[in-house]
Amino acid sequence: MGEVKRGEKDISSVVGGVGPDKPGKPPKEEEPKDNTHYELWGGYLDGTAEYKINPDVNLVTEGDPIAAVTDAAEAWDAVVTAATLFNYAGTTEESWYTQDEQNIISWVKFIPRDYIAIAVMWYDPDTMIIWEFDIVFNTFHNWGIDPVKKDRAFDIQNIATHEFGHPVGLDDLYDEIYSELTMYGYSSKGETKKCSLEEGDIAGAQQLYGAP
Repeated sequence: MGEVKRGEKDISSVVGGVGPDKPGKPPKEEEPKDNTHYELWGGYLDGTAEYKINPDVNLVTEGDPIAAVTDAAEAWDAVVTAATLFNYAGTTEESWYTQDEQNIISWVKFIPRDYIAIAVMWYDPDTMIIWEFDIVFNTFHNWGIDPVKKDRAFDIQNIATHEFGHPVGLDDLYDEIYSELTMYGYSSKGETKKCSLEEGDIAGAQQLYGAP
């Protein structure tokens, strides 16, 4: 059997978003939000993807990082016909991203520092079926579990739900009118709204895997 060709897709979530107006400036007229939009990057899962978690992270709040990550994965399973897109398969000491036939979730300090997390997918460029994915959270930043004090830490479930959207097949959105969607590519400390999926996030997943 010949060597399988593999493409690689690297998607990064970024610290940022639009800050408040400076004192004395007239308020901007806010553009209406669009919660129905989604974009697909082309890859998709064919069957259940088992993943492992390296839970080695110094939390600034009490809580269970494994439960936060598995709850994030289950948010996507709950909205599609496919019985299970993701299945938690235990812990690991592996970290970073490596093409090694394992789907690993881990915390590592990496640059650029303004990257919150990265999702890397390996896939067959002919079929676009994803063979493997890894998600890495950047420990240049503080991490915690809701409730997270404003400006203190990134909420694990909030960011993990977004990152799992990439192996589901969804791409980042960066226009501010999409800022209420889970797949909006910017986030900030204390944010938790990405824990739940919005209409566009669900529609994108259901285009690939069907509605329940």
